[in-house]
Amino acid sequence: MKNLVIGMFTIGMIFTSCNNTKVLADNEKLMRGDWTITDVSIDGINESYVDITVFDQAKSQCFEGSSWHLVQNNATGNYSLNGGGDCPNETTKIKWFVTESNGQYYFNFKKIYEGERPKNVVDGYKMRVASNTGSSLILEQELMFEGKPISVFYTFSK
Repeated sequence: MKNLVIGMFTIGMIFTSCNNTKVLADNEKLMRGDWTITDVSIDGINESYVDITVFDQAKSQCFEGSSWHLVQNNATGNYSLNGGGDCPNETTKIKWFVTESNGQYYFNFKKIYEGERPKNVVDGYKMRVASNTGSSLILEQELMFEGKPISVFYTFSK
């Protein structure tokens, strides 16, 4: 009887693990392709008083209109900022992947600079997948601003 219970538990864990792996792969499949950030909004502070720097690169509003190219089969890609005003005009290579934690899915990426190997880059960025339909995508990045938690929402469209 004890072996039966252990066997059933093991089968259940394998099924759950396979199911989570499939959902993870489906999320990644929906994310591949070319995207444009159509809106960046901040929750938790009054946006009119502050424009925060995101991804250690540029002000949040510089990412509106940015183009993102995500390749699934090797999890590479890039994003390009359009420049203008105080915004840089540059393209950044990335390595990206989707993870799951407590039933939530997260889009993770790390910047890859010339001559770097992705496996040697330890710092990166993590955003919760708030919505992913395959044609629209909303990612939420949780940050601290002046000691208070805020959320930056990035709305993407294909």
